[in-house]
Amino acid sequence: MTDGAKGIACALLAPLAWATAVILFKRSDRASPASLNLFKNSFALVLLSVTLVTLGSGLPRDRSLWDWSRLAVSGLLGLAIADTLLFAALARIDAARLAAVDTLYSPIVVALSIVFLGETPTASFLVGAAAVVAGIAIATVRRGFPAAHRQVWAGTLFGIGAIAGTAIGVVIAKPVLERSDLIEVTWTRMCFGLIGQTAWIAATGRLDEARQAFRPSPLWRTLVPAAFVGAFLSLLLWLGAFKWASASVAAVLTQLATVYVLILARVVLGETLRPAQVVGTLLAAGGALWIVVSRG
Repeated sequence: MTDGAKGIACALLAPLAWATAVILFKRSDRASPASLNLFKNSFALVLLSVTLVTLGSGLPRDRSLWDWSRLAVSGLLGLAIADTLLFAALARIDAARLAAVDTLYSPIVVALSIVFLGETPTASFLVGAAAVVAGIAIATVRRGFPAAHRQVWAGTLFGIGAIAGTAIGVVIAKPVLERSDLIEVTWTRMCFGLIGQTAWIAATGRLDEARQAFRPSPLWRTLVPAAFVGAFLSLLLWLGAFKWASASVAAVLTQLATVYVLILARVVLGETLRPAQVVGTLLAAGGALWIVVSRG
């Protein structure tokens, strides 16, 4: 199988794995966001370590300090900060609404490439960005602004922060990822993310809270599968897409998670989807795809 074919396969499977994990994590939201994320990352690190040893992969001795720094920042942003924000969002909004927010991912990746590569925004980009913003507004805004709705807005902002952190993290890591072993880079990012997250939890005196998800309980029925699919399988497939496929192809295909989450939220969780949520999500997803595809 060629690298391009491997990249496309990973890009098609990654969003399905992640969408499944989101639904499972939503069912596990009795634990705090910090606890869920610490459990997820710890579980994944064990699996990645076993995989690394089994395959006989090791850490590169010739990697520059700059590349190590890129992976460290990428892990802290994408795994410690962004994922904690994601769980905070899931605790406040339903999975369908989060699917609408997730459509920001592709535009942010493209915007970062414009900033760092010195590209000039095109008319197509502006049209797509407007569609994304309008779609999210349609899916999230309701008449009035009661107290419960303030929680929706808070969850939406947490979700936007999570998507931004994820996008920035992968852009930072991509140059190193392209010339490194997939398993090793995934393991390294996870180590940095877990160290940073644990240090922050300890510094803020929340270790007892963070241990909540580690105590054996019925919560594990959904949390363990969610951690496996979302923090191990999905992460490998997602990084594999960006390693072997072009950034545009990876961004377009992994954006399918938006559609998958919307469908699974209705089928598995029984969430009621308002027509505005469906229209807004489709409009935002269409805008995200238009931005990336229109870049040629």
